[in-house]
Amino acid sequence: MSNFLNAALDFMGFLDTDGEDGLEIETTTRRNNEKVVSLPSKTSQPTIVHITPNAFDDVKDIAKRLQNKTIITINLASVDLALSKRIFDFVSGVVYALDGEIMKLADNVYLFAGQGVTLQERDSFTGRA
Repeated sequence: MSNFLNAALDFMGFLDTDGEDGLEIETTTRRNNEKVVSLPSKTSQPTIVHITPNAFDDVKDIAKRLQNKTIITINLASVDLALSKRIFDFVSGVVYALDGEIMKLADNVYLFAGQGVTLQERDSFTGRA
């Protein structure tokens, strides 16, 4: 690689090949293939979406949103008990796979969050976590 660079610089007239001034550029190649990962800005606000599923097919949309780091609240009051359990079990598995957390907000209302979100429950009387 350094030979190619030296030849190119010599062709453009930037390198003296006669060795009169002793100028020669030394280049090094990067041997490790490190990947650069961009980090999200700290000013981005989390998105919270409320979903009231009507059928089991709605879990596909919920799973995709959780993969995209969206916080989801789900109201399961409008579906029967068997379907409610299936939806809750599936979404709980998605959250587990994403290393997330689950919080019960009310009867049949749950909050699901993916990795990087910490959920804390506050005591209503003392205001402490």
